[in-house]
Amino acid sequence: MARKSAVSKAIYTRHIRLYRYLNDAWIFTELLRPELKTRADKLRPSKSKTKKPYPVPKRKGTVTSRRRDEDIGLIFYAQHERGIFETNIISMVSRVEAFIQECIAIAAIGFPAKLSVLADKSGIPLDLFLEHEDRDDVIRRFVALKCEGLMFGKPSEYLDKAAKVLSIELEPETVRSFIEIKASRDIIIHNSGLINKLYVEKAGDKRRGEAGEELVIDDAYFRHVIVTLKALAGAIQSKTEAVYK
Repeated sequence: MARKSAVSKAIYTRHIRLYRYLNDAWIFTELLRPELKTRADKLRPSKSKTKKPYPVPKRKGTVTSRRRDEDIGLIFYAQHERGIFETNIISMVSRVEAFIQECIAIAAIGFPAKLSVLADKSGIPLDLFLEHEDRDDVIRRFVALKCEGLMFGKPSEYLDKAAKVLSIELEPETVRSFIEIKASRDIIIHNSGLINKLYVEKAGDKRRGEAGEELVIDDAYFRHVIVTLKALAGAIQSKTEAVYK
């Protein structure tokens, strides 16, 4: 399909890049998990008391950290069961948020009137005009500043802002699923995977447990995350393309 709009072209390029990243994460995880299990099954039963040296980094050079084979087996087991999913989910959510921010910037640079959706009553700070000579640089930096603030807020709010800037509507079900994924990501980072009241509040009817329970992070949920993130990014790309032809 020949895309004439610069906005559509730029967003499509970034969408394909993100789409490939998400697919790569799935492929990598699918290929690596059997290897992790094989290593775990081999090392966990070990009765050896010998602690082998493993070099680990420090400020200057390395230092030795000693582990028994059983300890290393438990590391492989933890990564197979949960760790590899958690690491990928954290990274993938960040990539999708970056994609959303890039889409906002692309639309705002192409159509500066869109800045009114992001700007408050004070408008664009004078400092930005003094720091950047190029108009696009001013807009890009302004959007970045606004998005930095947005991304620390509720996903529902920055998705709403993005939709308004892009002149599109996102499916409520996809938005709610993304909100739950973001809430799960926050629990992984900030509460060691244990559900708290904040998660329950954020996830709403999409919550996957109650406060005090361990949040399930397994292969089925990992698949759901990738499918949802691809659906969200794909909707942003296709709906934007329908607007900017």
